[in-house]
Amino acid sequence: MKSIKLALIGLSLVASTALFANEHAQMDHSKMNHASSASSGMAYHNEMLTRDEYKVIVHTEKPFVTGNNEVEIMVSNNNEALKNADIKVKFFMPEMPGMPYMEYEDEGKLINSVFKANINLSMNGTWQYQIKFRTADKKVRMVKGSVNY
Repeated sequence: MKSIKLALIGLSLVASTALFANEHAQMDHSKMNHASSASSGMAYHNEMLTRDEYKVIVHTEKPFVTGNNEVEIMVSNNNEALKNADIKVKFFMPEMPGMPYMEYEDEGKLINSVFKANINLSMNGTWQYQIKFRTADKKVRMVKGSVNY
């Protein structure tokens, strides 16, 4: 009886893996957001939309490292770059057993239509981030993401 149960479980896993692989192969990967990470030796790039269609791009020229990292934030609405927004960037790592909560914040400074912020990551791992920005209409919008390096 035990071997029949194990065989059924094994067959179920094989079937579900095959179905997932087939669905994944049929996806349009050109429309997906595949953010790069430092583990791949590439710069980071992530594009997100707010609920009301503001486009936010978070980008680095170099892979993330322990220590200081310059992050570029581009915000646009209807394909027009925002130049009068207040930008706040927060990178954080939640508390884990044996490790306290870690956080680093900076305000974006507008330089040539791109907001730049400096973030100091104190260790390797998965860092979550929040980009908040206030536009001329005084509304605060936010996007979230994460980076693993």
